[in-house]
Amino acid sequence: MQRALILGLSVALLVTSCRAVSEDGHNTTVAPQPSDSGWAPTKAACANPGESETCDLPGYSDRPYDVHVPASYDVQTAIPVVVAFHGGGGSSQHGAEMSCPDGNADNSECLHGVGSREGFATVYPNGTGFLPLRRLRTWNAGGNPPEWNCASGKACSERVDDMAFVDALIADVASWLNVDRNRVYAVGLSNGAAINHRIACERSEDFAAVVGVAGSNQFSTGADCVPNQAVGVLQIHGTADPCWTFETSDSRCLGSGGKKLGAVESVTGWAERLDCDPDPSEGAMPDRVDDGTHSTVTEWSGCRDGVSVQLLTVHGGGHTWPNGSPALNPDRTGPVTRDFGSEAVWEFLSAHTRSDS
Repeated sequence: MQRALILGLSVALLVTSCRAVSEDGHNTTVAPQPSDSGWAPTKAACANPGESETCDLPGYSDRPYDVHVPASYDVQTAIPVVVAFHGGGGSSQHGAEMSCPDGNADNSECLHGVGSREGFATVYPNGTGFLPLRRLRTWNAGGNPPEWNCASGKACSERVDDMAFVDALIADVASWLNVDRNRVYAVGLSNGAAINHRIACERSEDFAAVVGVAGSNQFSTGADCVPNQAVGVLQIHGTADPCWTFETSDSRCLGSGGKKLGAVESVTGWAERLDCDPDPSEGAMPDRVDDGTHSTVTEWSGCRDGVSVQLLTVHGGGHTWPNGSPALNPDRTGPVTRDFGSEAVWEFLSAHTRSDS
């Protein structure tokens, strides 16, 4: 499928540049440079290696994105990119903090901290905010109301075109960063997880794998989910999640009514779409911390083009990112597992490379 997801092969460089703040606290101004691989930026870099920065997104004046580029990045070599979608009512800031054990974005165990060590760029976009709650943003992940919850809020009910937004986002990142287009991934929590499932349904040719935490494939309840290419799917879900329950139900912490698809139904749907073997394997993850949780992994193998479909069940876990920081009071979200964290998310993603076929 042809869409405006352009890597920018033109060697024309913009005169303008983007100011960023490096890890040593100095402001820098960067002129874009072509790479030996044939990729050339079409505009100045928004962030240098080792920097975090907020970048404007053309066409979306109220929806900038935050980005962290690892210090190991070399413009001559294409780099993997992980796009992390915040939960409903959050923002790009929440997207960065949700994976941090103490909510501190400087913690090395945050998702972008893993990116610093493993060599991938991390992108934190913003959903749509509506007046008067402009800062409480949501994604249009789909649904089929009134029976099925419209995930989430006005972004869904007003049919915001978040697939066009995703296209524009990746195109912009790839206009200044040498992106490995075969290793672009999406992760997210809750409403952010649900938009990842939609991405897997509708943008499988652009994303090699997705990870959804505490959110299911709500899009499939109201539309056909027919991925053009095989895409790896991991769903992480707690059995004590009170906001998006492990089983299909209409229970919720916040938001409008309607059922939300359960974790097992969500993942078995993916196993069927991707022609996986019908009988999955199951194994236990190491129970490293005495936090009242333990986890098992159910994996469907033999899937199309060698991708994997997995359900990581956190027994006793709540509506939280593993080893992350709850967005709400823990009494409302349930327990956080500390047995694993974002390194396990990257382990799944990095095992997948998008096919050019």
